[in-house]
Amino acid sequence: MRQAGGVDVTGWEYLIVSLPAFQAARSDQGQSPSVDVLNREGAQGWEAVDTMVLPDGTVAVLLKRPATA
Repeated sequence: MRQAGGVDVTGWEYLIVSLPAFQAARSDQGQSPSVDVLNREGAQGWEAVDTMVLPDGTVAVLLKRPATA
């Protein structure tokens, strides 16, 4: 956290990840290679804040977490 004009402001770091190609839902609800990627990054403190579909059909996810320094 840093000061800006006397107010505490959280600094952020950002990461963009590309999700694996879409696969049809499985019997294990919530289980897919894409969910595995998001859960792995979430365990490292990353939070998904936006998604975008790129022209080639790839889904990119913007993640953020508080900066450590």
